[in-house]
Amino acid sequence: MGDKDPHNSKKKYMIPQQSYLHDDLIIEEILTRLPVKSVLRFKSVSKQWYSTLSSSDFANAHLIKSPFSHPSAPVNTLFIMDFTSFYVFSYDDDQISGNFKDNLVKLNPGFSVEKDTLELTGSCNGLVCLTSASAQYFILWNPATRNLKKYGPHGYSKHFDKPNYVYVASGFGYASSIDDYKYVGILIAYQKNKITDCIVCIFSLRENTWRKIDFGNDHISVFGQALLVNEKLYWYAYSEEAGDLLLSFDLAVERFDVIYNMDLDRSDMLGVMSGCLSIIYCESDFSDVMHILEPPAIVKSIDLPEELNLDEDSEMIGFTKTGKFFVTGPLGYKAKGFNRTLGIVDTSTRPMKYTMLLRFNKLIEISRYVPSLLSPFPIEPSEGYIH
Repeated sequence: MGDKDPHNSKKKYMIPQQSYLHDDLIIEEILTRLPVKSVLRFKSVSKQWYSTLSSSDFANAHLIKSPFSHPSAPVNTLFIMDFTSFYVFSYDDDQISGNFKDNLVKLNPGFSVEKDTLELTGSCNGLVCLTSASAQYFILWNPATRNLKKYGPHGYSKHFDKPNYVYVASGFGYASSIDDYKYVGILIAYQKNKITDCIVCIFSLRENTWRKIDFGNDHISVFGQALLVNEKLYWYAYSEEAGDLLLSFDLAVERFDVIYNMDLDRSDMLGVMSGCLSIIYCESDFSDVMHILEPPAIVKSIDLPEELNLDEDSEMIGFTKTGKFFVTGPLGYKAKGFNRTLGIVDTSTRPMKYTMLLRFNKLIEISRYVPSLLSPFPIEPSEGYIH
């Protein structure tokens, strides 16, 4: 009587085992959802974590889980350059007022831009592409990881027979069906305002090689940097027979197509809105009209306030989560001048409200930007996609 069960006593005072998460679960389900800066800090945990978090497989998984990686996702981060300086700008719809300069971060690229003018070709999945005005090379740069790679020269421009002028129209983008990033340069030689030669050179990041392809549109002049929409590149173009038109290039199959009957003028603006190609028709006597060309061939139009004073140097990009969109232009409403502004237009208000966010002393180029861990270096044969 009164004896205690020793087994019950042990159970009463047993210390529970500690539970823990396996490294694979932490990496796959937690770290892939963290901001880039946080992931970079976790690389110092161990050699194994450093190796895993530096791999292309992890970088791709991290990008896929980013809420802003899909082309139609809201835009909250922009890459901005003014030819000598580079910035990342973040915007929050919930920020009602304040000094938006606090959202602007100046970047240290780690390379000089004084010897050769660089132009913003585009940004795709966290990789920023810059092309030299001399058309001899381009740079892939990941501002988040501070990694960059200079590619070139491609060597094709030497075949031009001493033209008076060589112009390069460039583009950069990703083709998911072949898991490859490609740079496209269209080099056009002129003599006495006539096209004398045209060369299309393509660089494949997966193959780490340049190659030349046939253009097939030698009578067409191509302008500027391309817009990336649904894994196709789009440029403004012109021919004496058809006037202003659009030129597209399918990155996967490497095929050019000419799009006629768009009623275009080079004073109009091309943009990418919610993953769709868009055009703003700038009319001096009317309010500007933005047409969003949604697939399949559905056009959504927005009448913009005339006071925006948009011009051919203006750029527009993306909708935020509340339906606002970014636009660059002169110094705000009814202003003229070479200084440029970054503003945002709220299409939900009547009349539409324009808010100037930033002012620059130079012309600026702008692109949607999604921070990522992707590498700007050639893809190793053992990684990713298997041929």
